[in-house]
Amino acid sequence: MLHHVAYAAWPPIRGRPQVRLQREGVIVVVGEIFRRTMNFFRGDISEIVGAYFDGAKIFVVRLTEKFETVAVDADVLDIEQVAEKILLVCRQRGWRTQAVGFCLREGDAVTYQTDINIPAEELDAFVTSWARAHGGKDAASAFVITGGEIWMETLPRTTTDEITAAFRRRGLNLCALTVMPADLLTKTEPFRHAEFIADIVRQRKSPNFLARSSAVDWRRVSAAVAAIFFAAIVISSTKLFADYGAASAELDAAKISADSLRDDLAIKQAIDADSAELNRLNRLAASNDITPTKFNLLVNVGRVSDVHLTGIRADENFLEVEGLSDTPDAIRNYLSRVKTFAPSARLERSTEDGFTIRATT
Repeated sequence: MLHHVAYAAWPPIRGRPQVRLQREGVIVVVGEIFRRTMNFFRGDISEIVGAYFDGAKIFVVRLTEKFETVAVDADVLDIEQVAEKILLVCRQRGWRTQAVGFCLREGDAVTYQTDINIPAEELDAFVTSWARAHGGKDAASAFVITGGEIWMETLPRTTTDEITAAFRRRGLNLCALTVMPADLLTKTEPFRHAEFIADIVRQRKSPNFLARSSAVDWRRVSAAVAAIFFAAIVISSTKLFADYGAASAELDAAKISADSLRDDLAIKQAIDADSAELNRLNRLAASNDITPTKFNLLVNVGRVSDVHLTGIRADENFLEVEGLSDTPDAIRNYLSRVKTFAPSARLERSTEDGFTIRATT
């Protein structure tokens, strides 16, 4: 049917069979790419882990070419601890966790089974209405036809979100969450529940609270989105660098170098900073009638010794300097340099708030 429609979309071209063959080849290739893309995003289900917690033990099964089971003792646990236990089992046995199902106990959800005869096209609306009546407008719901009757189950959406988040925080890709219909409990052993949920993951069938959200492996989708985003950055960067190269060529043609402009700007900023500091110290010195000689010595020594002067007082026989520094070594270095022209200089105070050096001249 679809094959026929694809051909009908093209106007007939007589006498040119090679064109029709080329178009057919394009359709086949595009279809194969789409199929492989969807299979990639749906995730690998060659290995499936199913789990069930009965309140005392956690029963875990692994479906591959063979069937493996593990039972773990677990006293009353919350869902975070249950997920942690399941992760530990998988790690200890080297099981992959890209496709995981978790079966709830019947008492964990509201369930109902009825033989009401409802047209197939109305089933979704009927189950949704029933679920909202029990769990509010945001209730999650699932159903399956079993034994000629409808099995329905519902949970608050917040509960399904909490369970899903607990599993995914531990790298467990939860694909299915449900309650096992009572009619299917033909076996009493708890492993039957874990096997049931694992089969739901493999067959992608109902009932499953996560049917819509588990249609794809979101970890693969996230990886693909990240790859696309990275590729977009690379392409954008390439274009940006190309534009930058073109702009640089134009600047070179006009004998204007971007590097020279950056160097000039850096020099100007350094000069501005030095000028501002020099003006500040000039005002500081002027307010205390400090001689130019002493001023120059103090300023130059301060720069070399990596201190910031905040106060200078001096007369013919007295000198006091206050400042700030990040390290005691810088203060000692500054003091030793001040002593070269004021031998009596001594450190009067050194705290987090600054330091004071006094000398008689």
